[in-house]
Amino acid sequence: EMAKKLLDEAGFRDPDGNGPQMRFAKPLVFRMSGSSASARQYGGVIQNYLSEVGIPVSIETSELNVLLESLRRGQFQIAYGQWVGGNQDPIFYRDLFATSEIPTETRAARNRSRYSNPELDKILEEAVNTYDHARTAPLYAKAQEIVSSDAPVFPLWYQANMVIAKKNVGNIHINASGDWGFVKDLTVGR
Repeated sequence: EMAKKLLDEAGFRDPDGNGPQMRFAKPLVFRMSGSSASARQYGGVIQNYLSEVGIPVSIETSELNVLLESLRRGQFQIAYGQWVGGNQDPIFYRDLFATSEIPTETRAARNRSRYSNPELDKILEEAVNTYDHARTAPLYAKAQEIVSSDAPVFPLWYQANMVIAKKNVGNIHINASGDWGFVKDLTVGR
């Protein structure tokens, strides 16, 4: 109900007021990789939820490399991707949200949403060039506040990570971020 209310307030009214009528003349195109059953399933769930509030969506699948090229060029309306953490440093805010990280014809970059906010850029630049954690913490807190408010992207789910190993494989320490860097430290006994 909240989504319908927000759409009404934004000027995308339910045509007859009885819902769920389509609020857009043409469907939004949801670009995604169709290479896995889970990806197709996620796409169907997203399409269904948006349809319930009156947003028609057509799903367009492609090979991953074709999809990534479309994202790099900004040729999409809706897409989803994955972010796997690593060092847990909040510097990733720059990678994902700084204007300087919008992909270009000659440079692949991670801000595929093409989000741009000069205030955020200034805060991130200062944080990246400050080496005192006590001074960077409030900067990253402000960056997080801006990104949360603007919502250029938003998490929909977190994939579960699972490792299956024989008893002779040791030193398995799975990082909650999803980073697989731990494999370099694995040991194998007899």
